[in-house]
Amino acid sequence: MSNIIKRGLDKISGRENFNDKVLEATYKAQKKYGFKMGTGEHATWNNEADAFKHAYMQWKLSWERGDIYAKKLGDMHEDETPNAPEGERNMDLWNNAIGREVAHEMKQKLGEDYDYLPFDKASDYASSIIADKLRKGELITHPDDKRRFENMEYERLTEADRVYSNGEFANFDEKYKATILDRYLDDAISNDWQPATIENLDKRVKSGDLIYVDDYTRADGTKINGYYRRKPVR
Repeated sequence: MSNIIKRGLDKISGRENFNDKVLEATYKAQKKYGFKMGTGEHATWNNEADAFKHAYMQWKLSWERGDIYAKKLGDMHEDETPNAPEGERNMDLWNNAIGREVAHEMKQKLGEDYDYLPFDKASDYASSIIADKLRKGELITHPDDKRRFENMEYERLTEADRVYSNGEFANFDEKYKATILDRYLDDAISNDWQPATIENLDKRVKSGDLIYVDDYTRADGTKINGYYRRKPVR
């Protein structure tokens, strides 16, 4: 397909206007949150602005058409450049997934109000969440990042995702027990007051309530022992 025909189809489909809106939101957020941006043609290429742009694009598509449609279009966009460096593709897919997570988080927090929020307010809210995740290092901002999209749920594990067995909890020192006690008890209560024995946790894995992750090594070289965890949000 020639570039002329492709540009014509983009205009007909509204894609060109959509891309302009995403860039507009990226520039607006950059001025407010101060993340790094290049200049000229490289303003949003392999940098923090690029990461923000992809996450925001997927949030916007999720807002307008739903998560499934957003993912489909995001993947199609990556497939349009099959010869792109693997690091860039990995970076884009990772940040796209973050954008869909932002949509999920907003729906969870706002409930029915999410559907009635004016777009400008929703956009600003989403931008603030994405910028915060960018600041915390949850997005990939350079193709050389060793984190892999395929292992995303493991690379981004937080302590709040883990579910501890009775034996593990008993071996913690008192100070750490105090920090996770409420979460530990909440998990037992939500599971019909079932004790967190290995047998019980294994049953929850089989039922699909939990996931067990085998030993693995993170991109930064940290070795992680196997553990039980809640399902990741994707």
